[in-house]
Amino acid sequence: MVRAGRGTAVAALAVAGVLALAGCARNDRSEIVTFTDEHGRVCTGAVVIDGDDGDREMAALDCEYPPEGVEPGPSTAVPVP
Repeated sequence: MVRAGRGTAVAALAVAGVLALAGCARNDRSEIVTFTDEHGRVCTGAVVIDGDDGDREMAALDCEYPPEGVEPGPSTAVPVP
């Protein structure tokens, strides 16, 4: 009977581990953001937002000066589907 209890505990721990690794935590999400930096360049970046703690990490960044006589538009953030 003691062995059955130990086996059940081990099985329960294994199931808990599999569920934790399978992604029971909240999923990360990505957003495309646009902004103008301090040099007047228009920048577009892909931001990954950690689902567990909300940390943000810029995954890709591209900045360019706008064409002569063109002002950049407002900053935006759009979720990636």
